[in-house]
Amino acid sequence: MKRIRHIALCLDLTEMDNLLLSYVKRLDDYFKFDSLTLLHLIEIEELPSEINSLVPELGKSIEEVIQNELSEKAETYFGKDNENIKFHIHRGGDVEAFASYMDKEDFGLVILGKKSAYLGSGILSGKIVRLINCNTLFVPEITYPNFENVVIALDFSPYSDKVINIGLNLKNIINSSLHPVHVIKSGVQYFPYIKNFNKYAQELENEAKKQYKRFQKKHDLSEEITLLKDSDLHISKLIYNYAVRESANLIIAGNKGKKDEGDLLIGSIAEQLIAHDKNLPVLIVK
Repeated sequence: MKRIRHIALCLDLTEMDNLLLSYVKRLDDYFKFDSLTLLHLIEIEELPSEINSLVPELGKSIEEVIQNELSEKAETYFGKDNENIKFHIHRGGDVEAFASYMDKEDFGLVILGKKSAYLGSGILSGKIVRLINCNTLFVPEITYPNFENVVIALDFSPYSDKVINIGLNLKNIINSSLHPVHVIKSGVQYFPYIKNFNKYAQELENEAKKQYKRFQKKHDLSEEITLLKDSDLHISKLIYNYAVRESANLIIAGNKGKKDEGDLLIGSIAEQLIAHDKNLPVLIVK
């Protein structure tokens, strides 16, 4: 896997910025990124007149005021006058234009905070991940920068190669323990109507094992895979529950699976893994 050189971190001027900066600092300690760009989207198209009236008195534009605020926060973690830290304050509330900027910059990784305390939070982050083409890491507000146990969700689609490569990179650099997992979709709800259902389910399991053996050989991957059987739960929930049982610090999943339509911006499994009620960091691979 090629080295990730340039990353971006979205900040919103809340207390969560400190958690995110701490998380990125821990990653930087391991990966030594060439540059970090701190991003902020001014989410309203027109600033209230009361705020605009204060700007001339400050002697600075609103962008400069926000950049100074972000710079002060960054100094706590990366030191003063760090030449590798850049800033981009995007005005106008246009999320699509903000996403286009990120794609143009070709970041190797974009990191977003995810406030999971209540339904409806993280709407902006959800919009961004649907629009950008960069790998995207979602960091919940109750997480800690630890990468000891990493679950890699595999569906044997083309995304699985990328997921494995990132997992191996973490293993080689951080000494993370990898936990490959695959959900076998056997259509358990049709069990009463399929003759020899158990034999059919066993064949699916055998085929999954064969496919994983090919990935193991291709990537020199030594870890054994955990195969989860279909149930009435969504695939994302099965993966998430497994990650919780393994005390995982991170889930890595592809942006889309085999069953997702080609024109979907994000697949249903990825969509559910970053839902407001999930409290583990998730890296969506694109």
